[in-house]
Amino acid sequence: MPLLFRCLVLVLIFGIFSLSSQTTEETYQGVSEISYLIGDFPKEKALVSFTNPGDPRQFFLRKETKAAFIKLKEEYKKDHPQERQEPFLISAHRSFADQKSIWEDKYSGKKKMREPVKDKTPSQIISLILEFSSAPGTSRHHWGTDIDINALENSYFEKGGRGETFYIWMRKNAHRFGFCQPYSPKSERAGKGYNEEKWHWSYAPLSNKFQRAWVDAYKKGKLNFKGKFQGSDFLGDLPLEYVTSINPECARID
Repeated sequence: MPLLFRCLVLVLIFGIFSLSSQTTEETYQGVSEISYLIGDFPKEKALVSFTNPGDPRQFFLRKETKAAFIKLKEEYKKDHPQERQEPFLISAHRSFADQKSIWEDKYSGKKKMREPVKDKTPSQIISLILEFSSAPGTSRHHWGTDIDINALENSYFEKGGRGETFYIWMRKNAHRFGFCQPYSPKSERAGKGYNEEKWHWSYAPLSNKFQRAWVDAYKKGKLNFKGKFQGSDFLGDLPLEYVTSINPECARID
């Protein structure tokens, strides 16, 4: 093999390897893959802040998610100039510690759910929590790609609700900005996973990648939640089921 040709091959291989490394670095923003996937990292390191107009609260999300959401808001306002209420965030990134606090408040009965936890088995309590809340380390909110918008009640977005017009618009247009509703009606997800959440939207070009990486890590035994929070020893393979029970429309967005 001529020397020049061999040099060109080496350059090409090195270039591909470098590109792959840069892509991984950009994907996880300098955080280790496993730490990123389970939300165990300083949010300021990998995410950017966002504030709603007139609201002092800071929300953290991926810069790509933020840019897409701003474009979505602008387009919605153009289409509905008379609409007084514009889309706004009520939740974005949540760390492992944040999710653990939510989970354990529910598991212990400190935070009320549809039914009280008293006299229930660990498995029964977990089933109740999983109607709407993820176990720590399994939430899409860890990734900075998922946002909750306007209200945490489906009725807000349904017929006669204040957000009906917005939800109809989102169902028709959100995909143009990379967003999908991951927790659509359970009938569209083989009856599995969390209950429907009309307020929860995911920036699919990134969340699809993180979901695949999470599943791969879980199947290889790199994610172990036993002993990490109350009830974790009784989860079994529920984390895998709930992480993968997503609206199939999300996978169609690149």
